[in-house]
Amino acid sequence: MLFSIETEEFLKELSIVNQVIPKHTTFPVLSNIRVEAKNKTIHIFGTDLDTSISYTTNLANIEEEGVMIIPAKTLYSMIRELKGKATFKKEGNRIKVEYDQGYFFLPLMEEEDFPLEPDINKENAFKINTKEIKKPINKLIFIIPEDTAKRNMSGMLWEYKESKLKMVATDSFRLGYSEISIDLGKESFEIVIPPKILKQVSLSESKEMWVGIDESRIYYIGNEFTMVSRLIKVDFPNYKSAIPDKNENILKIERDSFISSLRRVSIFSNDKSRTVKMDIGGDLLLSASSEIGEGKEEINGEYSGKEINIALSANYLIEILHNISSKKVSLKFGESNKPVIVEGEEKDILYLLMPVVIE
Repeated sequence: MLFSIETEEFLKELSIVNQVIPKHTTFPVLSNIRVEAKNKTIHIFGTDLDTSISYTTNLANIEEEGVMIIPAKTLYSMIRELKGKATFKKEGNRIKVEYDQGYFFLPLMEEEDFPLEPDINKENAFKINTKEIKKPINKLIFIIPEDTAKRNMSGMLWEYKESKLKMVATDSFRLGYSEISIDLGKESFEIVIPPKILKQVSLSESKEMWVGIDESRIYYIGNEFTMVSRLIKVDFPNYKSAIPDKNENILKIERDSFISSLRRVSIFSNDKSRTVKMDIGGDLLLSASSEIGEGKEEINGEYSGKEINIALSANYLIEILHNISSKKVSLKFGESNKPVIVEGEEKDILYLLMPVVIE
């Protein structure tokens, strides 16, 4: 194996594939990536057994074809510090990487010890505009809990029927919902997708990609990359029953000023979620208190409905507001013990936030 490539280009590819390399694993081989020089292209593949990413580039000068199984983290760390061109030459059971200022060696693992690349069928996939799914993914993915104990909430629900795709994420305290029109075939489906692969889709610069689903996997195919992930086999929470029908008490408020008020007042709340109270009626008041002091602030907004006294997590609410792009937002209240609906002016994403119970 002998090839040379601009380090800036190689770093771009490595950074994509390295996203699936596990930080901690009981299988040391998974800390490596597979790099193949063949047919005038460099093909890089990495996996954690659940999620796999491969990337192909023709921006390399290949003098001798071959395959190397090489430590992903060390290679990335070194290439990140280099400028210009690097030459890779296989010497026995290690690879020599030469550059203008010097060279380094990295050990290689046996090719037969590395997992095979997933076999997928592009013929069963559907071509989509990537932008159509990237926006709702970006607006919902932050809700998915990192706590693996909540396995039935550990992914994003995709529910497809009659050219409508519903996307849902929840952590039991918050819920995000979006519905888009998209052609993913005639067959309806309901699947739960891990966030790891969704993050990579949201980072993709590809304008178009192919999306395919089989019994246990979902895959995304672009011009230069292929991403494959196992689906999460769980019963996703019943989100439909969580969305209230009648939240007729509506507060319309300027987003940025509301965020600032929440930040200031929540300083005086000492619990983990930074609970604040909202007293809404004739006045619009935000308050919090603890042994460190008390904060109260009148907020400017337009309100229609009955008087509401409710406690909410400022942390969760601020995070939701940051994911709404419009200047004004609407908070729709039902009873003080029922979830609050939060929406932007576009109404493309619906968020629910559960109230905090104060004893």
